[in-house]
Amino acid sequence: MAVDQIQASLQVVARSISQVRVHERLLQSAGVRLDRAGAAALYKLHLHGDAIRVTALAEMLGVDAPTVTRKIQQLERDGLVVRRADPEDGRASRIAVTPAGRRTLERVLRARRAWLDHLLDGWDDEDLTRFGALLERFSSSLERDLEDARGS
Repeated sequence: MAVDQIQASLQVVARSISQVRVHERLLQSAGVRLDRAGAAALYKLHLHGDAIRVTALAEMLGVDAPTVTRKIQQLERDGLVVRRADPEDGRASRIAVTPAGRRTLERVLRARRAWLDHLLDGWDDEDLTRFGALLERFSSSLERDLEDARGS
């Protein structure tokens, strides 16, 4: 049955993408020293565009604020993020990616793209287009389901 095939394939994808070895190989290829949590935080900050509060970043990452605070402190020591005073609340701060953080993230994203290009080598344009459209459709369904579950 097709759904069984999809389920089995998703298990392989999830297991493979979450493996520390895969992440370490990508970072080594990118020539950066950054752990998976740091890369995820930089990526979420990059996607958001503006400086955001730690609590907002924690929600985006699905972890608690103290965990994000510790990770931000490390990224700040490494010069990849900066804290700025929150103009709406003087007691709070907002986190933003520095130019060095952007360069680091760009290197990671280029390495990830090269890995995907390698995995998809030999696929024709029609297969790539169809796979991209179907994966985007599935991802949208998954995001909606996760948002609905958070709202419950």
